[in-house]
Amino acid sequence: MGGGGGKPPSEAPPTPQPAEKSWTISAADFGDVASLLSATSNRSAPYPWERITGENVRVSIGGRELPFTSTSAKPVFASDLSGAEWTVAAEVRAGAVVLVLTAADQSVATDTVESVTITNPGSGYTADPIVTFAAPPAGGTTATGTAKRSGSVDSVMITTAGSGYTADPTVTFSGGGGSGAAATAVRQSGVASVTITNGGVHYSDPTVTFGAPPPGGTTVTGTATRRSEVYGVTITNSGSGYTSAPTVTIGAPPSDGTRATGTAVVSAGAVSSVTITNMGSGYTTAPSVTFSGGGGSGAAGTALWSTTRVDAVMITNPGSGYLSAPTVTFSASSVGYTATGTAELQSGVASAPVTSGGSGYTSAPTVTFGAAPSGGTTAAGTAALRLSAVASVTVTNGGSGYTTPPTVTFAAPASGTRATGTAQLAESGYDQYQNLYWARQTLAGKQLLVRLAD
Repeated sequence: MGGGGGKPPSEAPPTPQPAEKSWTISAADFGDVASLLSATSNRSAPYPWERITGENVRVSIGGRELPFTSTSAKPVFASDLSGAEWTVAAEVRAGAVVLVLTAADQSVATDTVESVTITNPGSGYTADPIVTFAAPPAGGTTATGTAKRSGSVDSVMITTAGSGYTADPTVTFSGGGGSGAAATAVRQSGVASVTITNGGVHYSDPTVTFGAPPPGGTTVTGTATRRSEVYGVTITNSGSGYTSAPTVTIGAPPSDGTRATGTAVVSAGAVSSVTITNMGSGYTTAPSVTFSGGGGSGAAGTALWSTTRVDAVMITNPGSGYLSAPTVTFSASSVGYTATGTAELQSGVASAPVTSGGSGYTSAPTVTFGAAPSGGTTAAGTAALRLSAVASVTVTNGGSGYTTPPTVTFAAPASGTRATGTAQLAESGYDQYQNLYWARQTLAGKQLLVRLAD
């Protein structure tokens, strides 16, 4: 019997791996056109293929192979671009290929002045200086231009001190065309007013003093003013038969004053006293006192009149550095009725010294102070500008016939340093933007082929 057993089944052949891969190049693979405006090179998005491990590939575009050393290829399409100069490189990395376009600036200078670059802005200019250009060769016309100054912030004028600040607020500058200005706010924390709580009586020359501030501050000062008023009535005849309080009428003061008022107090049918309900003001002599009504008769009295009551305090120096309202003390009255009052503190911005004027400002920047705490008001101010340096030159006539950029001369300031600058001739021809744009358009639609190296 023949031995059993057959041949083992053969294994399936491995699936062949592709040896190459291709893509259709699109201009969109290089991003939007705006990215070319100031560029000298442009990179495509990656073309991925996981079989790329480094230098194991060959790259061709539109059927032309790009020779390359480790990561880049030589240009091959110059003849397709109507003489524009650009290069294409294939940057090979693990898992992808990136195309890199590079273009040189092909602009050519013309014979007219296009702009001036300020190389030294100078200083001390009090007016825009005259600027002149050197003359061109025979047959040309001379360029002209006007200079414009810039400057720095010189000072800040406080227009609103604000109130309620418990710390120096921040100061910021914005606008004006420049940068770098800085200032620090300095608060003035002083007494704004005094509220009279008791005017006292019989003052001939009252004085007022305030509590001292913490170290480093200055003490507030002020002067007290007096007013005339009726502070009482002396009963000279109590009268009789009164069943209710009679009306008390106190004589009127001159036209610029206010009439005092009072109410009678009746005891056992007679007027015992008068309570003053309003002391009035502006009396130059003691007013009359009359009683009427109440069912009785005969009551009489004389007004107790004083020209020596403290009316108000005028702050002559608000002081500074106070953290809380100081005490207010009045000199003693000759009869013991001493005036009293309370001080009201206000903390606002007194000044904002400029610590850095910045540069390049062509108009005064806006000044902004940090907001005051709740219940306060925010300070405000305006910046003053010191224009002293040349910021720019506007070419008003480019002239003609220049073969090299002409020298530029600025008039000297009365006191300071003379500005300097260099002229640039206008350019024409193709620039790198056009070259890169044409390069992208030329590659668009071509086949990018990557194959494994043999």
